Amino acid sequence: MDDQKQGPKLPGPCTGIRVLEISTMVAGPMAGQMLADLGAEVTKIEALGGDPLRRINPSHNGMGALFMAMNRHKRSIQLDLKSDKGQAIAHALAVSCDVLIENARPGVMARLGLSYEALREHNPGLIYASISGFGQSGPYVKRPAFDQVLQGMTGIMQLQNPLGEPQPLRTMFVDKYSAAAAASAITAALLFRERNGGQGQFVSVSLLDAFSSFALIDNLHNFMFKDSDARIPYINTTRPIRTADGHMIGHIQTDEQFARICRLLDREELVTDPRFVGAWQRLSNIEAMWEELEKASSLVPTEILLEGIEREGVPLGRVNTVAEFLDDPQAKHNESVVEYHDDEFGTVLFLNYPARFEKSPADVRARAPKLGEHTDAVLAGIGMTAADIAQAHADGYVG
Repeated sequence: MDDQKQGPKLPGPCTGIRVLEISTMVAGPMAGQMLADLGAEVTKIEALGGDPLRRINPSHNGMGALFMAMNRHKRSIQLDLKSDKGQAIAHALAVSCDVLIENARPGVMARLGLSYEALREHNPGLIYASISGFGQSGPYVKRPAFDQVLQGMTGIMQLQNPLGEPQPLRTMFVDKYSAAAAASAITAALLFRERNGGQGQFVSVSLLDAFSSFALIDNLHNFMFKDSDARIPYINTTRPIRTADGHMIGHIQTDEQFARICRLLDREELVTDPRFVGAWQRLSNIEAMWEELEKASSLVPTEILLEGIEREGVPLGRVNTVAEFLDDPQAKHNESVVEYHDDEFGTVLFLNYPARFEKSPADVRARAPKLGEHTDAVLAGIGMTAADIAQAHADGYVG
């Protein structure tokens, strides 16, 4: 989807919702961006010097790629929240908004005079979303939390390599899913407000709770039935197989699926091999199963196999690089990746919003703000005069 070829932007489902974001790095900013993609007006308060994500390379014309990826559509105001006047401005913005998103450690916002309790008196309809590492209380509440810390804590690193050294997920799954969980919780709270006389509420999303609910839902089976001794051993069902020019990966569970892949690879004798008769036998001998199948797949080019999987209906697919995914015909058809053109930053690639709406589409066609780009406009919006704004700059509590 090229932004130059589109008609006028249609209102998204969150159009008219005003969001104040006081957050840095990934989870908070991505939650704010998801609401912005849905049409909300998001104002991001950045400390003097800006969100640290701005300074992570690669960058182009002073804009960090990761910051651009997490902060499109937003307005940026640069504000010293350690100063009384900076806190007063943030307070004024918060009481005029529908939603506040913050990801400071518990207690920090209270010290800044921006706790939910301090704001709800002036804005009872406020949805106050707090994203933290471990929640609002408990033995770990003061600990710093990053994506990798939660990966280790929840057991997911051990699950990546149960029989050897623990292995991390080499992407920020914890932060990204926590952002999605926060955006979902905020929209639910907005729906509750609409149905219950305009009541706002405090919404807490912890990286611990969000990621464990996501990562362990299919890995809790040996612990689920506390009154049962039924257990199964660890079985690695995930294994790429070589082709003549790359790799493919899939999931074979049913007898029918196994028969189909055997036909595809001309190894139909495996269907009656005692090691592979029935789902449990295949699981118990899954390494041997893939090794046998790979003997055939490694001799055939990937494209030929791809033609065959459509014919046979085999759940198998190519293992792409990121560059190959960007060129994938289905990804192009789905517009999974969107081209946006900006006069200053050139052509920018964005991942599209994950859902498609018939009548109120999300829209990712916007760049991230430059640091403090909208400071003066935001201050004017809360009633500050040009002289007031100039004095605020001179005093150094806005940038």
